[in-house]
Amino acid sequence: MKLTSRIVHAYRTRIFFGNDALSEIAKWNNYGTARIFILVDPGSMEFCLPVLLQYLPEWKDARILRVPAGEEYKTHETVIRLWGELMVAQAGRDTLLVTLGGGMVSDLGGFVAAGYKRGITCIHIPTTLLGQVDAAIGGKTGININQVKNQVGFFYTPVAVFIYPGFLQTLSSEQIRSGLAEIIKTALIGDARLWKKIKSHPVDELMKIPVDSVIWRHLMAGAIACKNNIVKKDFFEKNLRGALNFGHTIGHAIESLSLSRWNRPLLHGEAVAIGMICATWLSWKKTGLAEQDMEEIACYIRNGFYMPPFKHEELPLLIDLLAHDKKNRNLQVRFSLLVAPGFPKINIACGAEEISGALNYYMQMGQP
Repeated sequence: MKLTSRIVHAYRTRIFFGNDALSEIAKWNNYGTARIFILVDPGSMEFCLPVLLQYLPEWKDARILRVPAGEEYKTHETVIRLWGELMVAQAGRDTLLVTLGGGMVSDLGGFVAAGYKRGITCIHIPTTLLGQVDAAIGGKTGININQVKNQVGFFYTPVAVFIYPGFLQTLSSEQIRSGLAEIIKTALIGDARLWKKIKSHPVDELMKIPVDSVIWRHLMAGAIACKNNIVKKDFFEKNLRGALNFGHTIGHAIESLSLSRWNRPLLHGEAVAIGMICATWLSWKKTGLAEQDMEEIACYIRNGFYMPPFKHEELPLLIDLLAHDKKNRNLQVRFSLLVAPGFPKINIACGAEEISGALNYYMQMGQP
């Protein structure tokens, strides 16, 4: 399907989405004569950088900054190394930093751009489904501290985001599934019609449909539009934007636990899927979500995502990790929950007993 680029005006950012999005970079001349650095991980360097340079041969002499793949490298040590490489290369404030990769690369690259010489120009070219529908949009950056997710970060907008769906052809099915979790989250907190469309297609059915199909394009466009609408209204997350954290409070804690203790660390979307099941139970308990909606959401996610068991003795560790969540106020863990699909409620305080109940609900669901 030919998908013409759409230009979406977000907060201080223009977003180009479509099969010709990379062609738009050459037309977009805001980088002028700046020196160009491209941040990549091994996958994006091998599969995506050659495609980008086909569209932009004038970037063949750009300086390549490399980071290993994996959330465990989204750290201050990596940031300091990259800042050092920029300094050695005598990068000035007129530098353009291009991030080419998934959510980890855009999070990290945005952080580097925000801090170097008090801010250099940055554009994102996300190459994963998760990056295209979520991480590269909205101007949040972050790094992990002591294997706890996103403890330090900036609100720092890229001047443009270029979303080329062709890059999705390079992804594993696990990466596509991980990105789908963020589409589901966005639909549940902001677009009931999109959720209705999603739930009519079981996850395993969607995974058999080519990612360049009409249904995937509609799901992506819906999620991008919904997130943009929220970000434009509340860029600094004073109120409405907090809804985008649905599933992420417990999800981030589980992701951090998996990074430090499990043989198989979870992908971000896998952790968010578990977090959404827990947040759905809390929504039934705290904000009046109908039991039928709770069961429908939880079963849809359970049947479509990797649902690893964890041990009861790990519950105190998860509760302790939740204490580091950046939404907490007055030492209370606060959640974004649902009143109904498409209607969120933010800053809902939940106690340790309620959180344990949500985690037990997940564990009792078992494998599909």
